[in-house]
Amino acid sequence: MLPDKSPVPGKKTGKISDFPRPILRGRLETIGVRNLGKDWHLEYRKRLEEIERIEGYITRTPEGIWCYELEPPVDVSLPLEEQVKILYETARLTHCNDTMARMYGYRNAEEIKGRLLKDFLAFENRFNRIGLSEFIRSGYKTHDSESVEVDTGGKRKFFLNTALGIIEKGRLVRAWGVQKDVTFLRSAERRLKRTLELESLLSEIARNFLRTAPSGTNEAIHFALSRLGKFCDADRAYVFLYTHSGLTVSNTHEWCAEGAESKMHRLQNLTVEELRKESLILLRSQGFLLMNSADEVPKSDESLRSFFLRLSSRSGVVTPLLSNEDDLGFVGFDSVRGQKLWTQEDINVLKLVSDLIVLAFDRKKKEADLNDFYERMNHDLELARLTQRSLVARDFPSSPFYRIESYFRPFEKVGGDIITYIQHETGVVDILFGDVSGHGISSAMVSGMAVLSFRHHAKTGISPADGIQQFVRDLKPMVVEHHIAAVWARFFPLERKLVYSYAGHPPILLFRGKEMQELKGMNLPLLIFDSIEYFNESVQLQTGDRIVFYSDGMYEIFNAQGRILDLPGFHSILLEHRNVVSPEEYIEQVVSEVFSFSEGSFGDDMAMLVLDITA
Repeated sequence: MLPDKSPVPGKKTGKISDFPRPILRGRLETIGVRNLGKDWHLEYRKRLEEIERIEGYITRTPEGIWCYELEPPVDVSLPLEEQVKILYETARLTHCNDTMARMYGYRNAEEIKGRLLKDFLAFENRFNRIGLSEFIRSGYKTHDSESVEVDTGGKRKFFLNTALGIIEKGRLVRAWGVQKDVTFLRSAERRLKRTLELESLLSEIARNFLRTAPSGTNEAIHFALSRLGKFCDADRAYVFLYTHSGLTVSNTHEWCAEGAESKMHRLQNLTVEELRKESLILLRSQGFLLMNSADEVPKSDESLRSFFLRLSSRSGVVTPLLSNEDDLGFVGFDSVRGQKLWTQEDINVLKLVSDLIVLAFDRKKKEADLNDFYERMNHDLELARLTQRSLVARDFPSSPFYRIESYFRPFEKVGGDIITYIQHETGVVDILFGDVSGHGISSAMVSGMAVLSFRHHAKTGISPADGIQQFVRDLKPMVVEHHIAAVWARFFPLERKLVYSYAGHPPILLFRGKEMQELKGMNLPLLIFDSIEYFNESVQLQTGDRIVFYSDGMYEIFNAQGRILDLPGFHSILLEHRNVVSPEEYIEQVVSEVFSFSEGSFGDDMAMLVLDITA
């Protein structure tokens, strides 16, 4: 008990200076100060200020402070289960602050003092039993132990309790504690958990619809009805579809909870008049019809009441199935074993399942045609891919004088880059390396025509420049929306000589020792203008030289920050790995560096060819 701080009779203020010294000594001894010295009055002032601070804290703290007394005290040697039962049955609240009382819906502490622990704590709740057990098992102390209790209105409250038991002579006589009201937090956690569960469930249902073939649409709808019906605690979930040009409506899909009777077989070919036109208009305009009890249906809408009664529904909610402007039917949840108050969440869930079912029906209607179209397209693309693979050279002649390796990666399934060659009987090799503008099938078709033209004219021994002129004559009448950047190169292995002609292609690179040289002779791409003259250039090669051809797709690459690799950056990569002996490994390391810069993304066909002079 706190000491009496009332002022001495006859005094007005109650300040320390107002008390006669004998009275002050007596009060100081009352609050536990012995061996009084000459500064005893300072000690008294200090102790009173400390008590005032404690009283102020107890009054103002946002936490509930309590003390439960046990009469008679509990023998701590008793078995744990017996102690838990005694605590629950006999612990009586003797002290608490107003804050704690308000947590339970009371006005002040006086209204709550004297109540038993069992008045607040539901023993059947496992959190409460665990909390009491842990209090005893931990030496009659606990920290932030959760309890589930009830307030004056019967609402559940969640508290975190920190408690300390007082043991005297082997018996628990009382326990002091502090509790925090975390009801709002727990409610928010439950709402968040339910929201996450719903999101996960909807994602699962949506994935099931997407991976289900059109023939399995009915199974996917049943799966959605069962999962969402259980989530919303419905007894039955169903779909009705309009039949006979909208003159009748039938129950086509149904899920029933355990113990709920199926009604689908009785609800076939109902006339629309049985549902009343006004109800259907309201369903479409409002987006749902809700009946928490039959009494909520207006007496003027006897048809709607009759419909719910045929479902044996004590409460239900329905949303329409709308595909663009077409009414397909409606989907609903029922409660038949007891009355259920449907929430806005239930309505939202039903609208979501309505949208998924409509998408499933639309997909079922269209997907067969789409599948046929995709099968034909994939077949054509595969033929185009195989055709292009035959036009893009990967295997080159084996020779002691040189070695050639190539790399090609289309942006789409097929692309427009060109890598091909012709080897003459003399050992001379003609190489066509090019890039058709654009992507996909049209570009691949143009590249195929260019390869056929090259192979035809290269066999005649025509010079690279004249051969490029022939491209224009062959392709110009057939190609109207594309242009070709290419280089035609003729390699003489014995002479170690390269003759070439450019048509708007990036310059060929010559690596000799530590040096890199761009081979001159730039010109405009093919098929842009009718009259362009192309020229032959030549370069004398040496053993150890490396010639590199590449398309613009190798350097017109961006990283995640939007920075472009560009030609100087690509040249730096080529130089960095120039000492790699194997042309195959050289290409692999260069391509790896390019993809490392772009973080695996690319926006164009990528092609590269390396010619090494080995002897």
